[in-house]
Amino acid sequence: MARYRFGGIADYVISKGTGNAAVLMPGTAVTCWNASIGGTQYTDLTDTDGTTPLASLVADANGAVPEFFGPDDITEMYLDGNGGSGPRRRAVTTSMRAYVDGKFMPLTGGTRTGTVTANLSTGTSVAEASLAAGDVFDRYRRDTSGRQDWGPGDNARDTNLYRDAANSLRTDDAFTVALAFRHLGTTAGFFGAAAAAKPTVTGSKGGNAALASLISALATLGLITDSTT
Repeated sequence: MARYRFGGIADYVISKGTGNAAVLMPGTAVTCWNASIGGTQYTDLTDTDGTTPLASLVADANGAVPEFFGPDDITEMYLDGNGGSGPRRRAVTTSMRAYVDGKFMPLTGGTRTGTVTANLSTGTSVAEASLAAGDVFDRYRRDTSGRQDWGPGDNARDTNLYRDAANSLRTDDAFTVALAFRHLGTTAGFFGAAAAAKPTVTGSKGGNAALASLISALATLGLITDSTT
């Protein structure tokens, strides 16, 4: 958390004088509140060094509100120069740049240390997207459900990866593995065949029983079409 600066600009304590003329009120005690009416008084104020407690806030010899720091993370408050009975006037921190720098990431980029959460209306709402200079389509897009799509940037996205069912991840496109591919499951299927357990080839190698068993096993996995007789 951080403290933000107030006062030190065109903030003055004034009173209505003869003929409704505005009269500056130097030396007037100023109190700070969280609401224009009622509310709670802020007493955790510090001097301009940001650490020394400020016992009281008093208008200077010209009637101006001097610089001070408010409580942690407070960017606006209501100032009262009439003993707390009002009227009060809203004051906004003069350290808005420091507040923005501490709360928002610049367009040029930065480092995030916390969790980024996208609360969107539907599972197909776009949660994240990226484009390169000159692109007319997102090169990458992720929706609320976690589905990811990729494309060339100059045309529609054409490659995807998404949750198909419980414990199932799917792509509707080609998938290439440059290094080792290891299957740790207990079933597998190829060329559209239903996933099946690893078969055991049986029969004598001296006859046709072993060959028939091998053909059947490969066909079960979808690796061949059994057209033998």
